[in-house]
Amino acid sequence: MRTTDLTLSTFSGNQLLAQIDWPAGGQPLGFAVFTYCFSGRQQSAVENISLALTQNRLALLRLDFSGYQSKGGHGIAQAEDLLAAVEYLAKEKKAPVLMIGHSVAGAAMLALSSQLPSVKAMVTIGAPAHEKYLQPVLDEDVHDDEYAEVVYSETHHFNLDLELLDAFDEKRMQKQIPELNKALLIMHSPQDRHISVDSAAELYTLARHPKSFITLDGADHFLSKAEDSLYAGNMIAAWMQRYLQLEQADELRTHMEVVTRTAMGGFTTEIRAGKHSLLADEPLSYGGADLGPNPYDLLNAALGACTSMTLRMYADRKKWPLEEAVVHLKHDKTYEEDCAACDEKGGGKLDRIDREIELVGKLTDEQRRRLMEIADKCPVHKTLLGNIRIYSQELKKEE
Repeated sequence: MRTTDLTLSTFSGNQLLAQIDWPAGGQPLGFAVFTYCFSGRQQSAVENISLALTQNRLALLRLDFSGYQSKGGHGIAQAEDLLAAVEYLAKEKKAPVLMIGHSVAGAAMLALSSQLPSVKAMVTIGAPAHEKYLQPVLDEDVHDDEYAEVVYSETHHFNLDLELLDAFDEKRMQKQIPELNKALLIMHSPQDRHISVDSAAELYTLARHPKSFITLDGADHFLSKAEDSLYAGNMIAAWMQRYLQLEQADELRTHMEVVTRTAMGGFTTEIRAGKHSLLADEPLSYGGADLGPNPYDLLNAALGACTSMTLRMYADRKKWPLEEAVVHLKHDKTYEEDCAACDEKGGGKLDRIDREIELVGKLTDEQRRRLMEIADKCPVHKTLLGNIRIYSQELKKEE
């Protein structure tokens, strides 16, 4: 996942800071907007949700709705903040098809739904259905002609435009929500102490189909535990496939057996093998995004898969009681060390792969001995020990 920073100008001239997370490799199939009320210490939840969507080839514009996004400090969260994000994508990239709103930002998203014609699906996370459910987080002691104050904690609070607060009026929202004309996914935790889960029940009752509800059981309002935000992101990614007509992917094609592509911005590499797709990458410690196994992991995996398949085939043919063949592998050189010496001629250490094989089942000692012999006869094992020649040539695309 690659992230770029940008500054959005609202209709009134305010400057908002935002980010776009891009899918690894290739072009995005569509764009989404994620607006949220997480504090700076809770950004991992935002990143986990974003990661799930970018892995499904969406580009995601992230906008902090809680006042931390304004240049120069706190501003007043207004409807135009969200509209500015949507307008930017429509003019500069492509109009968003999905919007995700957390907490108060989710209510704002619903209130503005009639002004978002390109959006085909919406997701709320811990969102109030209307103003009544906001009362636990509104500071009643604040009396101002321009804003109300939303207080999550002593260190996490922001100003909310009164006009937008008026848009959360119970009667207005009860009329607005049935007229969404968009697929709606409602996510809420029964243990949410800021916005009651009763809000989700009312949202679901008011909305028309297609609508869905996913409980975030055990999570808090800010999805503080990594497993909660990862779960939420994965569920959104799975749900959206049903309701979004995304552009066709820029699929890798080849006249050979396997093709890979590494684009600018990191090591994340797309792999296409026949009809199967996967990603390769490097760990974070080496400058990668850790979105897939590294090349030597894939090499180990090829040897391990071939070994266990060969054992399976041999045991089945002999009708031996091999229940499972589990292969553990380790390569003793790192990819980075090899790359550093890739221009050197001769010398260098020998590669070594350690392979440990678990043979599960009621096998005799003789059967186990024979299976270990067969492991060395798997085709990939023979290839790795053989005299391999690799012929490379530039493939020039026609202009």
